[in-house]
Amino acid sequence: MSIPGRPVEVWRLPEEEWRAGRRALTWTVGPDGELAVLVVPERYAAPAGSWPYAALPFDGEVVVHGPQGGWRVPLEGVGVSPDLLALLPGGRVLLAGRRADELPDGWERNGLLFGPAGRPGRELQLGDDVQALITDRDGRIWLSFGDEGTYGDNPIGRYGLAGLDTTGRIVWRPAPGDLPDHPLEGLAAATEGRRTWLAWYGENSHLTGIDPTAGKPVAMRLPTRQPVGFAIAGDRAVFLQPDGELIRCERESRKGWREVRRQRVGVLGELDRGRAYGRDGVLWFRSGNGWYRVEA
Repeated sequence: MSIPGRPVEVWRLPEEEWRAGRRALTWTVGPDGELAVLVVPERYAAPAGSWPYAALPFDGEVVVHGPQGGWRVPLEGVGVSPDLLALLPGGRVLLAGRRADELPDGWERNGLLFGPAGRPGRELQLGDDVQALITDRDGRIWLSFGDEGTYGDNPIGRYGLAGLDTTGRIVWRPAPGDLPDHPLEGLAAATEGRRTWLAWYGENSHLTGIDPTAGKPVAMRLPTRQPVGFAIAGDRAVFLQPDGELIRCERESRKGWREVRRQRVGVLGELDRGRAYGRDGVLWFRSGNGWYRVEA
């Protein structure tokens, strides 16, 4: 029986796969709460802490653990850096590199869509210096960028935050006055129903909540400078610190949060500080070889 408010282990790479020389690289959580992990043979995986994460091209598979069971999507000859992973409607998979070079004929395409059977499809240009990426139930791709993406020459990242469709077309970007500051660094992302939340900082740290059907975005201050990830459920939220501390908050006003309590995650292993995802009030994170969820 799980203890309310404590992280619950969802999945870990089976020992037999580890002994067979398979390694888990990047991972994500889909819009419907499906945990997806990219697993590759060890010969493709870079040493821990190095970048890029895999030697290109590489073979692997996306292992999905969902509410309705599990399945696998085989990938072969992947030529894009597997920094970020996302799931899209129809069983599609998106792999994306954080960086993109400007080439003589335009910007390098750093995103690649795969069909449900693993067949590669459309290549996408997703901007440069992507720091956070999440997809919603309608198939939009939401991104926040680092300073080189925001202040560099790539047009997608110049506003700091952006929403794209699966053709790579920008479907949302902040209008003048939408943001309380100019973004310097993207941090993390979450969804709550139809709303997507992007955490970022400029002079201060902020949350921007975007619902394309609801007009002007919601703007709130973050209760902590640089969270690894977060989840929001109405007037409650939980934020994960890089040192493994969970900060639980209640909405104090339309513009901020009040801290309620702090707790340690209380799980073994080294925390993945590069990605954590919030889906409908549940925060998902990785520590060591295990993936966990905790409710806001």
